[in-house]
Amino acid sequence: MNKKTVRDVDVKGKRVLVRVDFNVPIDKNTL
Repeated sequence: MNKKTVRDVDVKGKRVLVRVDFNVPIDKNTL
């Protein structure tokens, strides 16, 4: 089963919804 990447999808002239999960621990001002 191959996963598609952003380069595999034709989005020219289309609206794209991108959901990003920045699930990283934050220690004071350092990532």
